[in-house]
Amino acid sequence: MKNIHNAFTTALLMAVLALAASCEKASLSDMTGKDGGEPNLVLRVVTTGNEAMTRADGETAWNRLCFVVYQNGQKVKGVNQKVGDTGYGQAELTLEAGTYQVLVMAHSSDGNPTTTTAEKIQFTNAMGFTDTFYYYGSITVTGQKQTHNITLNRVTALLRFIINDDMPERVTNLKFYYTGGSGALNATTGVGCVDSKQTVIRVVDRTSMTRPYTFDLYTIPKENTARLNLTVTAYDEAQTAIYERSFKGVEVQVNRITEFSGDFFTTEPTPGGEEPQGGEETTAGNDIFLISANTEWAGVITQTY
Repeated sequence: MKNIHNAFTTALLMAVLALAASCEKASLSDMTGKDGGEPNLVLRVVTTGNEAMTRADGETAWNRLCFVVYQNGQKVKGVNQKVGDTGYGQAELTLEAGTYQVLVMAHSSDGNPTTTTAEKIQFTNAMGFTDTFYYYGSITVTGQKQTHNITLNRVTALLRFIINDDMPERVTNLKFYYTGGSGALNATTGVGCVDSKQTVIRVVDRTSMTRPYTFDLYTIPKENTARLNLTVTAYDEAQTAIYERSFKGVEVQVNRITEFSGDFFTTEPTPGGEEPQGGEETTAGNDIFLISANTEWAGVITQTY
């Protein structure tokens, strides 16, 4: 009788464990294609005409995609992809009938932003800040098949810092520290939403870089136009600051390049200057989203320092 009781207890325990395992859900951050179940919502990035995912210079406009679905302010589905993933450019989701908000974001950071809430899509200094495109809008999932043509729009401004004079041999890397922009996006408004302290480190590769030296810095303006306070510090191999200059009120605009150029090293070296002040660092139908992107910059603003 004791053996029978033990066997029954063991079988019951195994059944409970199997049931618990079957109820586990995949982490949203691990999803790279299908989210399980029979898909009834397909989000698809497509190229049209002149290859929407490629810039005019032939470089890819992004290498990561985030597909996120919200309902009543809560994140309900999410798929993150990078170039090389199976099914890259398409996410297949299963949703109940209802109204949802859809976010699609394209970028090239070294990781994906936090997408817990659509009001604060947050990138970090560790990830890096890159050219970023997005779409945000509402959909209603019903029993009818729906097709939506969507265009991703750029939310970033580009500050292109150009050094015209010769770079001293002992300079091995440059640090760009800037405030006045944002490293986070409010997807519901399409503008930046925090006062970020953005830091970018660029290694000086003398085998591939020639004068003038060009360094691209991205930010998400909190309005169409922003004014950045920028400190540029040059370091030697021992990571000792040997040159430093600060610039205030450099204008940047969404979807425009600001070319900011001058002779950087012709003034006396001023290591150890103060950083500019800023805020904290920063059973329904089959819906098909056909997504293209406007990757052309609207214009170039030229300034000198």
